[in-house]
Amino acid sequence: MTDYRLVASDLKRAYDAKAEERDRNPVRDWQKALWTQCLQSFQEEGLRSLLEIGAGTGHAAHFFQSAGLEVVCTDLSPEMVRLCRKKGLDAHEMDFLRLDFPDGHFDGLFAQNCLLHVPKEDFADVLREVRRVVRPGGLIFIVMHGGRSFEGVREKDFYEPKRFYALYADDELRRILERFFQVLSFQVITRGEESGDSRQAVSLRNLR
Repeated sequence: MTDYRLVASDLKRAYDAKAEERDRNPVRDWQKALWTQCLQSFQEEGLRSLLEIGAGTGHAAHFFQSAGLEVVCTDLSPEMVRLCRKKGLDAHEMDFLRLDFPDGHFDGLFAQNCLLHVPKEDFADVLREVRRVVRPGGLIFIVMHGGRSFEGVREKDFYEPKRFYALYADDELRRILERFFQVLSFQVITRGEESGDSRQAVSLRNLR
């Protein structure tokens, strides 16, 4: 059994230490393409308010805010939150299991490469919390690393403490998400790495 609190504590320390370095990383083409896809879906449906969980240093949130969306960010790392606020973003230190917002408060939610740090035994509880804070009919966009089933610390990770990962095969992830949301699209982007990992970009509708 993996202790979510220990995972969260280690992630906070790891990302605090790398916050400035990550903030200097350029936005990649695949990221911009997914952000644009998310933005277009919001605009087509006239949605305005967006929560980004695991927002990191705020590059995606800044993109959405610059396009006119009302964005709120959360992250475990105080340093990440500080860098988000430095960009003029409304950012809060918060973990996935305790999103301190009213029910149905947001039109949508964006989560890029963060839910992959949630132990599998806690994933359903996190998805329930995501479902709670997004209004019925709202949109949810999740980006994961996956394509294979794995859970544990990657020993070759260059972060300290080394980060915990929970990865899912495509059909495994789809089955879990279908328990909570309507799956609108499930896009698999091959990364061409020896690990065999791919990116899973999933568009969801909240039906509750």
